[in-house]
Amino acid sequence: MVMSTRNRPQPRVPQPPHDPSWWHLDARTGWHAQQTEGLDRYRLGEMLTLALAPGSGRSLTDGLGSFGGLTLPSHLTWGPDWSLYLLEAGSGILKSFDRCACRFEAVDCLGGKGSGARNFTNPHGIAIRGDTLYVCDTGNRRIALISLRGYLLRSEWRPSLEAALDHPWSPYDLAFDRAGRLYVSDTANRCLHRFNSGGVWLGMVEGFNQPSEIAIDCQERLYVLEKGIKPHVVRTTLEGNSREILRSPAEAAEAFPELPVKVQAEGWLELGSLCNGKPAWFDPQGNARAQPPQVPAPAYLHQGIYLSEPLDSGIHQCQWHRVVVTGTVPAGSRVRLRTYSAEVPLPLSQIQALSEESWSSRHTLHDLRDSDWEGLITAPPGRYLWLSLVFESNAEATPSVEALRIEFPRISLRRYLPAIFAEDPAGADFTDRLLSLFDTPLRQIERRLDEQAALFDPMATPAAAGRGDFLGWLASWIGLELDRQWPEARRRSWLKNAAATLHQRGTRVGLHRKLLAYLGMQPESRCCAGSSPSTSCRPARGRCPSTSPPLCYWQPPPLILEHYQLRRWLYLDKGRLGDQAVLWGRRIVNRSQLDQGAQVSGSQLITTQDPLRDPFHVYAHRFSVFVPACYGRSESLRRALEQLIETEKPAHTRYEMIYVEPRFRIGFQSSIGLDAVVGRYPQGVRLGDGPLGRATVLDSPPHKRGGPSMAVGVEARVGGSTQLN
Repeated sequence: MVMSTRNRPQPRVPQPPHDPSWWHLDARTGWHAQQTEGLDRYRLGEMLTLALAPGSGRSLTDGLGSFGGLTLPSHLTWGPDWSLYLLEAGSGILKSFDRCACRFEAVDCLGGKGSGARNFTNPHGIAIRGDTLYVCDTGNRRIALISLRGYLLRSEWRPSLEAALDHPWSPYDLAFDRAGRLYVSDTANRCLHRFNSGGVWLGMVEGFNQPSEIAIDCQERLYVLEKGIKPHVVRTTLEGNSREILRSPAEAAEAFPELPVKVQAEGWLELGSLCNGKPAWFDPQGNARAQPPQVPAPAYLHQGIYLSEPLDSGIHQCQWHRVVVTGTVPAGSRVRLRTYSAEVPLPLSQIQALSEESWSSRHTLHDLRDSDWEGLITAPPGRYLWLSLVFESNAEATPSVEALRIEFPRISLRRYLPAIFAEDPAGADFTDRLLSLFDTPLRQIERRLDEQAALFDPMATPAAAGRGDFLGWLASWIGLELDRQWPEARRRSWLKNAAATLHQRGTRVGLHRKLLAYLGMQPESRCCAGSSPSTSCRPARGRCPSTSPPLCYWQPPPLILEHYQLRRWLYLDKGRLGDQAVLWGRRIVNRSQLDQGAQVSGSQLITTQDPLRDPFHVYAHRFSVFVPACYGRSESLRRALEQLIETEKPAHTRYEMIYVEPRFRIGFQSSIGLDAVVGRYPQGVRLGDGPLGRATVLDSPPHKRGGPSMAVGVEARVGGSTQLN
């Protein structure tokens, strides 16, 4: 690959006196490549690596329709709340992923073999749009629409009677475009069927050879897996106009969003990101496994070349100083580095025609492990510099270069020596190269002093385990001890919020803010930028970008219930048993009751005659904390949560931990106003804008707004204000 040569002026970075400038080349600032051969052009946005040999690496035809790990397998799909659903083809059982328990749970009363309304026979592809699950029920020759609220069958889609099909249709996989149209692959008729959002058959896209799995990327292009004698993937438009055969996942990686989970070969999943960061492997049936099957190691090309553009220093007769390479060079590979300088920019053909002796600074990099390598540039003075990297490998490993830093001009400690050391050019060059051994460590010490302020920033300080854990050292300044089991992002966010709420420590407000941070329920992590607190959206993970993100109206839960709020006093002639007042029982202070006499070890002997204030004495300093039930099932999470509450709660209070289960029992698992609300009456919708059902009602009488009415004979007259279509 050859890129055009353009002179880009290097911006001057303000530096202290006697510090060099530099060219920084990486994926973010650009590699400024004039020529690349044998490198993975799809990873130039990340680093410089050798390309895979033809026929090596992940294949587009593996993984049960994952297209080499670009998408989820066809029998998995994301739910509207980022839940994960899996459908077993053999048993027809639908499973949903429980993040707290980190396992797949079977959905009750749905699935199983059969031809019933909620049974499937040899199903394959599934997808979710809105609150509806679409299932390719191949054996029953239908697209089954299942409601996620109750898992009831809503409808069945099939091609219309006008479809001229040679064989009975056999739906295999499905995908939605941005307009809501559904594309269904038909292996028997070698075509794709199109349906609109209402289930109306729109036609076919023909000309495929046994199409099975399909997918649509963010650029609205179709990917179809053709299972013929030699399976391959075809990329085409939604209308099927132009088609091309793809050979590797890298050719389509940029068109698909990054998945929040890892898809291994043969459909295996790594769902650690959904299970508190711990590795969790699952086979295609959703069963937890210790480790995935071994995948053959990829084979790389033996050689690749990178040649930079002429890097302009803007200095006449500039003596370039050194090159710093950041990357990895594993065993069995190496990188040969060369430089060439000139006073004027030269064409690419002249640079390619240079002999090996014309290049300077010939260095060889090997056995480099995630660290920096540096070497002096011995090229003669010149305004422009060309940098060449030759990647070599034994095909089992590849070098990877993450960044290049070319410093100029050479500012040596020789400037502090007598002028006689620079009288001879050869001697001056030797002195410069000798003093660079001391100049580089000195400049590193100065740079460390310049960057010392980053050590006191919770979001920038090092957090590596061992002596380099400045994050834990910084937390000790304010009396905090960070749990090493937490992910690094959580520890940084925790320390940042702790410093801001230090003055609220020991208060209800401070404890509430700490609980929100620990549980990951901060408003800033769930609300969109620039939106009001009551209008937020879900973070986009594993989805194509959308111009209109959905609203979720999320508010942080209170989590804490102070028991004094539960008191209901009963006064004679002023109270009534029921909702306004309750009778206190033995649970308060175990006083003797009228229906039960005093019992040994059953009642307390209290000499203070103050039953009126007993409820206040018992409940004044108590509170309950409501947290998700998954924190109670994990011993480590439970201990961490209890330690947090003990550290942050007021010293004179006692608490009760309540683990909230997904059940709705008022007074037992839910409290109105705390973790449960009574929904308001749904807003009206217009006909055609939404489906009518239990959660949808018609708007106020239209005749009040000047339109036709819906109640014929009451608020409308046929032919007057109402028309029948």
